[in-house]
Amino acid sequence: MEISTRRLLLREYGPGDLDAVHAFASDPVVCAFAEWGPNTPQDTAAFLEECAVEQVAVPRKTWTFAIVWGGSVIGSVALMTGKSDLVHEPGEAELGYVLHRNAWGNGYAAETAEALLAWAGGHLGITRVVATCRPENTGSVRVLEKIGMQQVDHLHEHKRIDGKTRDSLVFAGLLPVGEPAGTSAG
Repeated sequence: MEISTRRLLLREYGPGDLDAVHAFASDPVVCAFAEWGPNTPQDTAAFLEECAVEQVAVPRKTWTFAIVWGGSVIGSVALMTGKSDLVHEPGEAELGYVLHRNAWGNGYAAETAEALLAWAGGHLGITRVVATCRPENTGSVRVLEKIGMQQVDHLHEHKRIDGKTRDSLVFAGLLPVGEPAGTSAG
């Protein structure tokens, strides 16, 4: 399956993606606000194996895509529909994304998120999406606001990162349901 945007391609991960994924997943700057990482090579291989399992799961609850620009994997985006502390009802999903730091500041995260959410509304019937970020992660706050999400909560000591409990901002948005442009299933 693939989703195309003006500049990017979102596609399922494959076996040849290990080096590209590890380049951003092992970077402590990229992982500074994440619950995972920096990855070891084994961590990255395990992530790609999880993606392969997700791709054939029935029913599928998680869609994780490589973000590709100019033929190179520059990040990852995921949509999770399984119940969690933030997803409670059918039609809801949680959004997550990460980009190689060389790709920051180009609008790729917002472009990616908008395309994935349009696809999710059109193909999965998702009507509400949530996302979290750390309060000090101003880049992610801007991305979530840019794609039309609004802050709906501030969870104190919500995530454990590098052995410390950290706050999370919770953003939510409603999605239109309909056939999105620029997508293809394969």
